[in-house]
Amino acid sequence: MSLISNTSPELARELVFAHSLNPIAYQILNPGIQHWFSRAGDAVIGYITSSNVRVVAGAPICDPQRIHAVIEEFEADATRAKENVCYFHVGPRFAGVVENSPNHSIASIGALPYWNPMGWEAIVKSNASLRYQISRARRKGVEVTEMPATIAAASRELRDIRQQWLSRKHLPPLHFLIEPDIFGELTDRRLFVATRHQRTIAYLLCSPMPNREGWLFEQWAHDAQSPLGTSELLVHSAMTAFARENFREVTMGLVPLSARALPPGEPGPAWLRALFRFMRATANPLYNFKGLEYYKYKFRPHYSEPAYVVVNDSHFRVINVFAIAHAFAGSPLQLFAWQIVKKNFKRLKKLVG
Repeated sequence: MSLISNTSPELARELVFAHSLNPIAYQILNPGIQHWFSRAGDAVIGYITSSNVRVVAGAPICDPQRIHAVIEEFEADATRAKENVCYFHVGPRFAGVVENSPNHSIASIGALPYWNPMGWEAIVKSNASLRYQISRARRKGVEVTEMPATIAAASRELRDIRQQWLSRKHLPPLHFLIEPDIFGELTDRRLFVATRHQRTIAYLLCSPMPNREGWLFEQWAHDAQSPLGTSELLVHSAMTAFARENFREVTMGLVPLSARALPPGEPGPAWLRALFRFMRATANPLYNFKGLEYYKYKFRPHYSEPAYVVVNDSHFRVINVFAIAHAFAGSPLQLFAWQIVKKNFKRLKKLVG
């Protein structure tokens, strides 16, 4: 067992800035995620436990030369606790470490589009639709500025926008890697805010990718009255700022179930691939997989990386799917399903009322 308290956020942050390569690594510092530390204190893993499965946020964060030892130590600790391990949202580097292991299984879960901010100006010049959306927002009086963390943390307007945005979704608020309530965790993050007629109407929250010279677009939201083009102007303003500061990578995060970056011979059992195809075809009324993919890829990323889930088992099992779903639901799945029914019943009453 790790000898370091799992309530050491300072050490976790220090290790994230020293060793993280996964674009979501900084998100292990979000509320609700537990921290496991190696006995040597040189590695951290962020996870939550669900259905006797440790659902890990990305890959272990450590010196690459220590990765095999850290995996072995963490999984031994989980075994002593009679728990399995599911590494969610890992990239090609980690998948390459375990791809020949008889004790691990890998499945593809989507793609991450990436941009080099230094090439953003060329993308805008070549994309008439994007230029139109940016110009349209500006003609409507939308302006974007960067808001200091100290001001953002106390902003009632930003919280109201977030609440409005969540209320328009068909699902209750999700957690784990898309935790919405992070305005108290802005120390290293950057916030771009759109205003119109001196009223805040939208924001884009970015988290650092410390060892990739870049930023993750972690969360953005807008109120119902935002003019078309507001989100495009936010993206444009952030990309322009990061280019000016010589950052090299930006990602808008995971596009779930996307095949844009899948290598030949897609990993994962046939039943899981069939489930993902079914979800992509039928679940859009609740979670718009296709719309999310279209939105992110319309900005013409420079390249994409595949994202995977890895389990410490020779076979990927149904319990792993339930554990991941529970992690994002933040509550028992039966309760989450009931919350979905209630939320959409209320939406329906408003529409017919």
